[in-house]
Amino acid sequence: MTSEAKPQLAIFWDVENVSDEASTHKAMTEKIRQSGHIVKAYAFADWDPRRSMAEDLYALGYDLIHIPDSKDNASDYKMASYILDHLFHYPETTRYVMITGDGDFKLLAGSLKERGVELWLISNPVITASELPDLATMYSDIFSFRPSLDCVRPEDCDESIQSIVQQRHITGVQLQEVVRTIAKTGSKPGVGHAKHVMKSLNPSFNEKELGFSGWNEFLEWAEAQRYIDQEGELPNTVLALPKDLTPQSVKISEEVTEAFDFLALMTEEDLNAGPPPSLRNLGIKLRERGLEFEKIGYRRFSDFVLSAEKRGLIRIMPADDEHDGAIVLPVYSPERIRSWFEENVKRVFGESVNVPKPAFMKKISMILLETRTTLQQMETYLLDESVRRLYLSILETSAIPFLPPFQMSLAHILIGKGLDCIDIVKKVNSELSPLGIVLSCPE
Repeated sequence: MTSEAKPQLAIFWDVENVSDEASTHKAMTEKIRQSGHIVKAYAFADWDPRRSMAEDLYALGYDLIHIPDSKDNASDYKMASYILDHLFHYPETTRYVMITGDGDFKLLAGSLKERGVELWLISNPVITASELPDLATMYSDIFSFRPSLDCVRPEDCDESIQSIVQQRHITGVQLQEVVRTIAKTGSKPGVGHAKHVMKSLNPSFNEKELGFSGWNEFLEWAEAQRYIDQEGELPNTVLALPKDLTPQSVKISEEVTEAFDFLALMTEEDLNAGPPPSLRNLGIKLRERGLEFEKIGYRRFSDFVLSAEKRGLIRIMPADDEHDGAIVLPVYSPERIRSWFEENVKRVFGESVNVPKPAFMKKISMILLETRTTLQQMETYLLDESVRRLYLSILETSAIPFLPPFQMSLAHILIGKGLDCIDIVKKVNSELSPLGIVLSCPE
């Protein structure tokens, strides 16, 4: 295909709604770039609490549109106005790439479809408005751009022997989890939307391998087995849970939840005790502790850990030495971070300090992940006297009486990890720049 024949692309990214890690953003942008010629690329967000991401996206070629307005949907309105303006000024654009899952864009997506231009939608399917993917020409899960997981041992990719009957019942329970997950976001579990979420949470799911001709036949079986109900006529059919769940589905659901919780707990315990656990060692330890992932529907260990990652319980990352394979880190939800602050903010930070704003809960979660730190370790650093002495000396040198909880937590983590003062101050200053505060190291 010649360069002239490639689609003319425009990217509109609602960062407030969809984002991941820098490596995912880079891989996604490269994939988009390979599919055509990018005419314009915009990313919309309040960039003050996202300084590092702003630098990364700018380097990738995005025009950063700053939305300081704290009102709900401010980014959505601005992004919609840019799309409409682009439609008028760049009629040669043949494919619009919208990175969002917000239902406010359904009308605009429908208008693009009526105009005959292609729409490539990229989002986290779990928090995507039900009807939005159906309006797209192409759909991608943001997490599909993460690097694939290589098998660290041959047996990690060996499929366990399990009957199709048992496997069907386990996927029936997985489908119930999908319905619950979508419902929690306030969306209705439409047929197409549920399929995207099913594949996102369970990357190895394939209805044809279970003996079904397609997704709809699988849904019919699941309804006949009382795993779900289908309400309404196509294309407006939505999935719901039966009023009374079968004892078998309740039992399988409890076993799956316990297995994922156990994996997350072991990952956190290992990191508390020393360096991050390798995928290989974690798999061996889980086996030794009696976890049989194949009994809860995962034919390979790699499928099990990938599904745990999709649920936001762990993160699989390359080891510092590429020959060591992958490591596994715990992931803390913003809800758990908030719960910790609500319980500890007065004790750790002082009586006059309030719980940080919700926007910073996710940032703290990301900082813990980036620095390979557990929540327990962060608390230890915040209470450690030697860490506190260096922290206070930096504040005294900088003539600053105190820092907000997020920047204070970051400083204590970096000090506790043993970083050089210059590197600590540089990192914390990047987060303080919107406040006009600059730290300096003691001489």
